[in-house]
Amino acid sequence: MDMKAFSPRLATIALLLLSAVSTRAQKVEFSADMQVSDGTGQTQTLKLFVGNNRARFDRAKQRNDANGIGSILIDFQHQLIFLLLPQFKLYLQIAGSGGTPFYTGGWMFRPDPPKFPCNAWVTEADRRGITLRCTSAGQDTIDGRPAQKWDAITTDAGHGSLWYDPDLNFIVKVLRISKSGVQSGYELQNATQGTQPPALFEIPTGYRKFTLNRFADVLTGLGQW
Repeated sequence: MDMKAFSPRLATIALLLLSAVSTRAQKVEFSADMQVSDGTGQTQTLKLFVGNNRARFDRAKQRNDANGIGSILIDFQHQLIFLLLPQFKLYLQIAGSGGTPFYTGGWMFRPDPPKFPCNAWVTEADRRGITLRCTSAGQDTIDGRPAQKWDAITTDAGHGSLWYDPDLNFIVKVLRISKSGVQSGYELQNATQGTQPPALFEIPTGYRKFTLNRFADVLTGLGQW
């Protein structure tokens, strides 16, 4: 099994965003395409499904990356993450009690109160010792949907913007620009609001479970399938 296909960016994205879909705020089910830029000039496309206390990220197949993680499932009710490897019909289960930050930063993507989408970003920046100023930039449109734009700037010359979609109750775009000019962020496209099929958030039939220890063995070249 070629674990070079494992995408750290996919896992990071999921851990960053998964908390957004299980807050006490309005729970809106939807699906969308997610374009993610990591600051290296590369863009990764994910499919996001937001259901009732569950979420799913599907990763587009790459020609040189056929053996990697295909999907991430999140079960908020039971505090579990499942990594699916479709090539081998295997899945890894990770429990939130193991330290996974399920809810950290949740309000950064589904803000409360929605009237001030920047508040949680300012709070998180302050926690990291960064002074962030955020101001409303009026109404805008993201992928044909009305959105509220907010501009932010830091004291070290970094700046960026976020766009909040009130119908989805979700921050649908984030653009960060470092003081050196490096851009990163994400944008949701083709968002479709509606109840998501429960089967999307279930382990597919025929998949076998493997443990975190076995996963670590494989990453270090010690394990055998």
